[in-house]
Amino acid sequence: MDQDTTTIALAATVIITLFANYRARKPKELGRSWHMPWNGVQFVGILLALLFLRHLLSLTGNDLPPMPSRR
Repeated sequence: MDQDTTTIALAATVIITLFANYRARKPKELGRSWHMPWNGVQFVGILLALLFLRHLLSLTGNDLPPMPSRR
């Protein structure tokens, strides 16, 4: 994926995550038997946003430092 595609996907992920946050805070309607798991959508959205941010950093040449070896 190039930088433009990653930025668009990150923006879409943030918008969906914010919408899920809005919907998770609304009170549930009585009498409905099934509700969308908005907290799970938020979790997946935050995870994807972090992955897209990391991908944008790697595209610009900013890599994370290597993990220290455990001896």
